[in-house]
Amino acid sequence: MKQILLATALILAPVGAFTAFQVTFVGSAQADASLGDLSPMIAIVTDVQKIAATGDFAAAATRITDYETAWDDAEAGMRPLNPDAWGKIDDASDKALKSLRKGTPTADTVTPALAALLVALNNPTGK
Repeated sequence: MKQILLATALILAPVGAFTAFQVTFVGSAQADASLGDLSPMIAIVTDVQKIAATGDFAAAATRITDYETAWDDAEAGMRPLNPDAWGKIDDASDKALKSLRKGTPTADTVTPALAALLVALNNPTGK
C-alpha cells in the first residue's frame, strides 16, 4: 500500500508542476498572441516614432496612415479573437492618430501617444 501511495505521489508531483507551469506561463503567452502577428504594425509605429523625433510631424502623420490602413484592414480578423485587447489597441491608436492630426502637433502630445500605442501593441492583453 505504501508503495502505491509513493508511486502515485511521484507521478502526481511532476505532472502537477508541469500543469501549473503551463497554465501560468504558457497560457499567458498564448493570450498575449491572441490577436496574431502584430509585428508589422509595431514596425510602422516605431518608424513613426523615429520620424516624429526629428520634429517632422507632417511626415509622421503621413506614415501613420500606413498603420491606420493596416489596422483597419486587420480589424475583421482580429477583433473577434479578443475584443478587449483589440479595443485597448484601438483606443491607443485613436489617441496617436489625433495627436498627429490635430492643428499643430507637438512633441509633448505626440511622443506619449505613440509610446502608449507601442505599449498596447506589444502587450495587447495588459498582462
